[in-house]
Amino acid sequence: MSKQKPRPNLQDVARHAGVSPATVSRLIHNTAHVRESVRDRVLQSAASLGYELPLPRSNTCTPQATIALLITDILNPFFPEIVRGVEDEAKSDGLAMLLCDTTEDSQWERQILHTLASRPVDGIIVCASRLAAEDLINLHERHKTPMVVLNRIVNHPGIPCVLVDCENATYRAARHLLALNHTRIAYLAGPGMSDASQARRRGLELALAEAGQSLRPEWCLNSFPNVDGGFQAMSALLAMPAADRPTAALAYNDMMAMGALHAIRAHHLRVPQDISLVGFDDIAMAAHTNPPLTTVDQPKYRMGKLAMRMLRQLMQGQAIPGDGYTLVESPLIVRESTAPLTGSNGHSPAGK
Repeated sequence: MSKQKPRPNLQDVARHAGVSPATVSRLIHNTAHVRESVRDRVLQSAASLGYELPLPRSNTCTPQATIALLITDILNPFFPEIVRGVEDEAKSDGLAMLLCDTTEDSQWERQILHTLASRPVDGIIVCASRLAAEDLINLHERHKTPMVVLNRIVNHPGIPCVLVDCENATYRAARHLLALNHTRIAYLAGPGMSDASQARRRGLELALAEAGQSLRPEWCLNSFPNVDGGFQAMSALLAMPAADRPTAALAYNDMMAMGALHAIRAHHLRVPQDISLVGFDDIAMAAHTNPPLTTVDQPKYRMGKLAMRMLRQLMQGQAIPGDGYTLVESPLIVRESTAPLTGSNGHSPAGK
């Protein structure tokens, strides 16, 4: 009499499908979302082995999917508006959101992304990444997790990007200062390796070149992109002899511009009478500084919503049309921190 073949179990199905037993268990009990490709593979393995999966038959029991949003500094008021945009759009689909703050640390960011890619999250939005584009591309290709990137271009057909044209925006801000007769313009550059910081520098240099000027190396200062960083960078500029100081400065973001405002007051100078100042981002506080800050606006809430809509499409297996990136508007908001160069604040008639 032949020995009866043992009945297949959950572990047999997992082994046949090339997944973990935990993944099969999640599929059976609806405790977490399982990607459609994995679900199909498990079902095919179960059918091949003759194992009947007790799967729910009603779509009303669909488990909640989870997306992760990675930001570089929760203390920067630029990010909460993006978080709110992503969250509002995610809630409309019943999605859960996991918020990850890298505190401007590229090594920690890399570790977080590796962790997210190996866990059951259904998509990732990377905002203002400090990693090289190649690192993001490698992570995406290795783990196949749907990904959308905010505020930079990574040049990969499977990773859509939402951003403003930082180079053009800073070019327009610099043209504004040049129209006010400022040619001695400094750049408080923030993180030097940041794509956005480099693009903003290119915009400033282009505008200066058109005016027959150049960005002096000692007037381009990298610093941490927060209030303290702006204070330190502007203090270094103001420590120069008066004849060697700029008459205007562009800051990497509004937080650095606010620190610069403090440094200017600490040196018993005035904005804009002694030095004009332009920020970037138009965070809510920018309109309430003393004086109110001229700045480049980024539609932060709308960028967050748009990124989440794109991620939803990727999670549903849809391609994003276009060239891989979406540009949003970035108007210059002129307030009271910029004014024409006059004899009282110019260091030479030619501004050189």
